[in-house]
This record gives sequence, structure tokens and C-alpha cells, in this order.
Amino acid sequence: MPRVSVVMPCYNHARFVDETMRSILKQTLDDLELIVIDDASKDDSLKILQGIARNEARIKIIAQPQNRGPSRARNVGLSAAVGEFVAFCDADDLWNPDKLERQIRLLEQQPDRDITYCNSKIIDETGRLTGELFTDEFPHPPTESGQLFEALCLTNFINTQTVLARRLALRDRLMFDESLRYAEDWWLWIRLARHHLFIYDPTPLAFYRVHSQSTARTKQSGFQKSRCRIGSLNLRAHTDMPTRIKAEIWYRIGRDLCLLGKRRSGRRFIMKGISFGWTARLPLPRLARMSACLALEWAGKT
Repeated sequence: MPRVSVVMPCYNHARFVDETMRSILKQTLDDLELIVIDDASKDDSLKILQGIARNEARIKIIAQPQNRGPSRARNVGLSAAVGEFVAFCDADDLWNPDKLERQIRLLEQQPDRDITYCNSKIIDETGRLTGELFTDEFPHPPTESGQLFEALCLTNFINTQTVLARRLALRDRLMFDESLRYAEDWWLWIRLARHHLFIYDPTPLAFYRVHSQSTARTKQSGFQKSRCRIGSLNLRAHTDMPTRIKAEIWYRIGRDLCLLGKRRSGRRFIMKGISFGWTARLPLPRLARMSACLALEWAGKT
């Protein structure tokens, strides 16, 4: 049984997939399997994958007949995984050679923790460093390790391709919601954080590629819709969460609805967030900012 199963979804990544696969196969930890799920690519991705796999026994390729999205692709890979640990890497990102070995050591040193994640450097389309870190764009909460449920309820600060998790300890919780096309990883981290502890390594062990086809750049409305849905799912699934967290979720749903042009519904959700905020005695500066946002929405100035 391999020590680590690496799950890599691929869709139209012919430009990057060769470099990505080689960064995984060059890990200092040799005991791994690389499960690549080609999600019905329309370019030469599958041909490139098959060419590399011909000479590499650690690669397992699963070709899907139709495009089902990253959640389905990752779940197919997870179902095929047999390693003690599971890691994720998108087909346009890269890893440091010692990423897996270092992360396994962290989990072995702290057996009460089941998931570890790290920082990553941002690269452009050509692979050049931009000088930015993932945390520059997605800041972390004051507590980066341990119990992260409340922090993750408010924002996603975990980069999927930096995660390593114990496969058997997580069991059926380690699955992505296939109804979500965007931000699907966020909903998974929230559910995992409800039951499991995390370890954060500030060392950037990966490279996160931002390019013209990155979904974060091209699908802003899709992310806003998904954030609204995840907020609603979270409120229904975790009714016992603190009122102050519920207040923030209602407010953020409302803000995203306004950005989507659904101002009437958005204002209603923002008002509910403010109401919950007063009940939870949120700090007055925070309530003032929420109220100012509502005032601007009523004035039609956002």
C-alpha cells in the first residue's frame, strides 16, 4: 500500500500538466501513487498523461467520458485511493520536492491532528514568481492550527493543493459536495474542522499558479453564488454554532447577494446579520461597519 495517494483533477491543462506531474513524482518521499482524473479534457491533456504514465508505475489515470467538475473528479480519485494519507494537487500547480515528507512528519509528531496545510508561493502563467504568497491574498486567522471550525465558517484560507490528510481517520467526511461548482473545498474544510484538528506549516511548500483561465479570475459571480449556498448549508447543518458566527454568516450572504444584483434579498440578510450581531453583542465598530454597508445598499451606492 502506498504511503500517500495524490489526487489530481485535470481539465484542459495540456500546457501545465507535464510540469505538475513531474513535481509530484520528484518528491523525496517515493512511496506514493498519483491518481489523475481527466475530466473529459478537450485539448491534449489525456495524451500527455498517458505518455508520462507509460514509463511510471506510480501513475493511475482515470478518464471520465464527460465533464463533471472538480468535485466529482476529486471524489472519483478519493474512491480509488488506497494510501495511508491523501493529498491534492490541481493540474496547473507545483510542489516543493520535500512537501509530502515534511507534512507526514508533522502528522506523525502530533497524532491527535488529522489534517495539515501550508503556505504557497504564487506564480504566473509562465511559472515565474510574482513575489506574493497565498496568505497575502487570503489572510489567516490569529489561530492557524488546532480547532479551526469558527474561523473557517467565515472565510476560506486553506489552499487545496497544500493539504495532506489521514485517509482512514476521515472516512466518509473526506468527500467534496458535487452540487458545488466553485468553492467546493471550503465546504469540505468546514465539515472536517467540525470534527478534526489541523496543523499549519507557514513554510511555502507549493506554488499556486494564477493565469488567464484561473477560476478565481474568470468566475467571480460563480464564487459569490457558491459562498451564499455554503453559508446557508452551514447555518442549517450547524445550528449550535455561536450567535456571533451566525451574525457574520447572515451578513456575508447578504453582501454577496447585493453583489449579484439581488439587492432586496441582500438587504434583508444584512439586516438579519445586524440583528443577530446585536444579540451576540458584537463589537460596536463591527456593527457600525455592517450598518454602514446596509445604508449604502439602501442608497444604491455599492
